[in-house]
Amino acid sequence: METTSPKPPPGGAIQQTVVLVAAIVALALLAVRLADVILMAFGAVLVAVLLNALAEPLHVRLRLRRPLALTLAVAVTIACVVSAIWTFGRQAEAQFVALNAVLPRAWGELQSHLSTAPFGGAALAKLEDWRGFGWLVSLGPKLAADAAGGLVGTIIVLFAGLYLAYHPGSYVGGALMLFPRPRRERARQVLDQIHRALRQWLMGQLCSMALVGVTTGVGLAIVGVPSAAALGLIAGIGQFVPVIGPMVAPLPGLLVALEAGPQTLLWVGLVYLVSAQLEANLITPLVLRQLAQLPMAVTLFAVLAMGVLLGPLGVLFATPLAVVVYVFVRMVYVEGVLGEDLGPPA
Repeated sequence: METTSPKPPPGGAIQQTVVLVAAIVALALLAVRLADVILMAFGAVLVAVLLNALAEPLHVRLRLRRPLALTLAVAVTIACVVSAIWTFGRQAEAQFVALNAVLPRAWGELQSHLSTAPFGGAALAKLEDWRGFGWLVSLGPKLAADAAGGLVGTIIVLFAGLYLAYHPGSYVGGALMLFPRPRRERARQVLDQIHRALRQWLMGQLCSMALVGVTTGVGLAIVGVPSAAALGLIAGIGQFVPVIGPMVAPLPGLLVALEAGPQTLLWVGLVYLVSAQLEANLITPLVLRQLAQLPMAVTLFAVLAMGVLLGPLGVLFATPLAVVVYVFVRMVYVEGVLGEDLGPPA
């Protein structure tokens, strides 16, 4: 008569599941509490990727050693920034001062236009609550504290990015040690592809910012708008913030044009429209064609989700984080788990 061995009690499996779920929840809560630190670390990674992208031509074409090429790239970048500040700093400061003087008058012009509009009464009543910008004065201490914290965080990110750029092998090797040996080669491939995607996105973003800033500044100067250089700088910086930045950056220029009259407002709107079309039809197809494009809806919802979860810092890093998630899902889940052959990544 055959005897069957008793089945082991399921208690061990249940305990392992409970421990695993508890660990996942604890890690999720820890990630939420340390969200700002994690985003700063991601910002340092972006700085390292950018510096390595700038040093790569020196390393490959001039056959310089990588540390020397990186040092030269950092030195040239600092020299360019200092030269730009030295050359255009006073002019930009004067233009921002002039812009600060013009905006309140433009604000008053907007209020007068709303007072005669059919549905402007409700909007004007809302604007009266902000009269004299007292609400902004009341936010002064908080804005100053946020600015100081942002400056300290930026310095930390820059120095951490330098460390990552000079010693990437040690950090990548440490990350790979977290994976089992059979999985390390695939993990390295995923990290390499994430690095390439971020580098392509960064270089394209810099080209986009430069194109929009220059075309907007030159166009506004031709139209005769005051503080054209400052407004062009605002438009260029706004390109880095996905979706929201290009929508908000034209507002100061439109307010300034509103004071000059409807014809100037029309020309300024046309300048911003042409600049946006040049960016969309020149930079996006030519510079970013090697990068698999994220659908606009995905980018928009990524910005909204990161804004709700992590605030302004999340909005700032929403697109590069979406690029990382896209590459990860493509290579780890679609190709690794589902077994789909998507071909070589773009």
